[in-house]
Amino acid sequence: MSTTSNQVFTPMISVTIGNPLHVAKRFHQSDTMNFWKAPVVTYDYVKKMSEQPSPDVYLVDVREPDEVAQGSIPSSVSIPLSGLGPSLSLPDIEFEDKHGFKKPGKGQEFVVYCRSGKRSATASDEAKQRGYTNVKNYSGSWLDWVAKEQENQKKNNWADED
Repeated sequence: MSTTSNQVFTPMISVTIGNPLHVAKRFHQSDTMNFWKAPVVTYDYVKKMSEQPSPDVYLVDVREPDEVAQGSIPSSVSIPLSGLGPSLSLPDIEFEDKHGFKKPGKGQEFVVYCRSGKRSATASDEAKQRGYTNVKNYSGSWLDWVAKEQENQKKNNWADED
């Protein structure tokens, strides 16, 4: 004799996908690959900033101190990328004590640069994550600055020879 049941059979499947830390790391890496991209500024934009500094606009060099010692863009301030996030999270007075200048306001223009543009992209993302809304990236960074300054100097030297 056969009986009919209205129950639905749902098989239980157990799948082991590996070490949970590796899985979490994979997901974390893919999340960071889609970081926010700051508006990009050019050499000409930064050149004007360096020639006409303003207390309302920050030009921030995120290279490490040994790199900054080799030269920096005039009027820039230094906050190494390695300490940028924690520094931007400091209370205003502690920030000023640590860096020697006032902490930028959340809506204040904040342009970051590094050596070649990679760390400045990361820095702009760090600032955005901490609530800074007017962050810009000089993606050409120090290498672009030095190249353009040398070009301008050559042009000026040629003009002087005429």
